[in-house]
Amino acid sequence: MQLGERSHEHAASARVYTYRGEYEIGAREITWKARVKRGAEAEFELTGTLPMSSAGVASVAEQAVNDAIVKRIDALEVA
Repeated sequence: MQLGERSHEHAASARVYTYRGEYEIGAREITWKARVKRGAEAEFELTGTLPMSSAGVASVAEQAVNDAIVKRIDALEVA
Protein backbone atom coordinates (compact mmCIF):
# COMPACT_ATOMS: atom_id res chain seq x y z
CA MET A 1 0.00 0.00 0.00
CA GLN A 2 1.15 3.55 -0.67
CA LEU A 3 1.38 6.72 1.39
CA GLY A 4 1.16 9.73 -0.90
CA GLU A 5 3.55 12.63 -0.47
CA ARG A 6 3.23 14.31 2.90
CA SER A 7 5.18 16.87 4.89
CA HIS A 8 6.30 17.08 8.49
CA GLU A 9 7.80 20.00 10.42
CA HIS A 10 10.59 18.71 12.66
CA ALA A 11 9.64 19.06 16.31
CA ALA A 12 12.89 20.69 17.46
CA SER A 13 14.37 22.45 14.42
CA ALA A 14 11.16 23.44 12.59
CA ARG A 15 12.76 22.19 9.35
CA VAL A 16 10.23 20.83 6.90
CA TYR A 17 10.64 17.30 5.56
CA THR A 18 8.62 15.79 2.73
CA TYR A 19 8.16 12.04 2.43
CA ARG A 20 6.25 9.32 0.69
CA GLY A 21 6.08 5.72 1.75
CA GLU A 22 4.84 2.25 1.17
CA TYR A 23 4.00 -0.61 3.46
CA GLU A 24 2.99 -4.25 3.50
CA ILE A 25 0.83 -5.94 6.09
CA GLY A 26 2.09 -9.40 7.00
CA ALA A 27 0.76 -11.96 9.44
CA ARG A 28 2.95 -10.71 12.30
CA GLU A 29 4.19 -7.26 11.33
CA ILE A 30 3.82 -4.29 9.06
CA THR A 31 6.99 -3.49 7.12
CA TRP A 32 7.46 -0.01 5.70
CA LYS A 33 9.91 2.19 3.84
CA ALA A 34 9.86 5.89 3.15
CA ARG A 35 11.71 8.23 0.81
CA VAL A 36 12.46 11.41 2.77
CA LYS A 37 13.77 14.79 1.62
CA ARG A 38 14.61 18.02 3.43
CA GLY A 39 14.57 21.09 1.20
CA ALA A 40 16.88 20.73 -1.78
CA GLU A 41 18.97 17.98 -0.15
CA ALA A 42 19.21 14.51 -1.64
CA GLU A 43 16.46 12.04 -0.87
CA PHE A 44 17.20 9.22 1.56
CA GLU A 45 15.39 6.11 2.72
CA LEU A 46 14.06 5.13 6.13
CA THR A 47 12.71 1.64 6.86
CA GLY A 48 11.02 -0.03 9.77
CA THR A 49 8.63 -2.62 11.08
CA LEU A 50 5.63 -2.45 13.38
CA PRO A 51 4.51 -5.54 15.30
CA MET A 52 0.97 -6.75 14.72
CA SER A 53 -0.60 -7.21 18.13
CA SER A 54 -4.00 -8.09 16.65
CA ALA A 55 -5.77 -8.34 13.31
CA GLY A 56 -7.46 -5.01 14.06
CA VAL A 57 -4.12 -3.22 13.73
CA ALA A 58 -4.34 -3.67 9.96
CA SER A 59 -7.34 -1.31 9.89
CA VAL A 60 -5.19 1.55 11.21
CA ALA A 61 -1.99 0.53 9.42
CA GLU A 62 -1.71 3.72 7.34
CA GLN A 63 -1.85 5.97 10.41
CA ALA A 64 0.54 3.69 12.33
CA VAL A 65 3.07 3.79 9.46
CA ASN A 66 2.74 7.57 9.13
CA ASP A 67 3.34 7.97 12.87
CA ALA A 68 6.42 5.70 12.70
CA ILE A 69 7.91 7.70 9.81
CA VAL A 70 7.35 11.01 11.63
CA LYS A 71 8.97 9.57 14.78
CA ARG A 72 12.04 8.53 12.77
CA ILE A 73 12.24 11.98 11.11
CA ASP A 74 12.11 13.65 14.53
CA ALA A 75 14.94 11.37 15.71
CA LEU A 76 17.20 12.51 12.82
CA GLU A 77 18.23 15.75 14.53
CA VAL A 78 18.52 14.57 18.11
CA ALA A 79 21.91 15.49 19.52
